[in-house]
Amino acid sequence: MLNYYLYRFGQFIALNLPIRVVYAIAVFSADLYYLFAFRDRRFVKANLRAIFPEKSNQELRKIRRQVFRNFAKYLADFFRFEKLNLRYIEKNVKLENTRYFDEALARGKGVVVLTAHLGNWELGGVVIALLGYPFWVVAL
Repeated sequence: MLNYYLYRFGQFIALNLPIRVVYAIAVFSADLYYLFAFRDRRFVKANLRAIFPEKSNQELRKIRRQVFRNFAKYLADFFRFEKLNLRYIEKNVKLENTRYFDEALARGKGVVVLTAHLGNWELGGVVIALLGYPFWVVAL
C-alpha cells in the first residue's frame, strides 16, 4: 500500500511541477535512496562489473550512482506520459525511417516490432499510439 501512495505522490509532483524541478527532485530522491538501498547497490554493482570488468571500483561507484539518478529521471518521464501530445512529439522526439513501418503496415498483415529494454523504451509505445497507429503490447 505504501508503494501505491509513493507512486501517486510521484505522479502528482511530475504532473504539476516544471520538468527541471521534477528532475531535481528525482535526482535528490535517487541520491537519498542510494544511501539506504544496500541490496540494490550490490545488484547494480554486480551487473556493472559484468559489463565493465576493466573499470575500478571507484569508476563503478560513479556509474552506479548515475544509474540510480537516470532511473529516477526515467520514472519522472513515465509519470508525465499523460501530458504528452503531438506537439510535444514534434518538438522533442526524432523519428527516423518511419517509411519502413508505413510500408509494412500497408501490406495489411500487421507488423511485429521488438524493442530493447533500454532507456525510456515505453516512450516508443506512447509515440506510436499518439500518431494513431493501431497498437497492442505483449509483455511478461
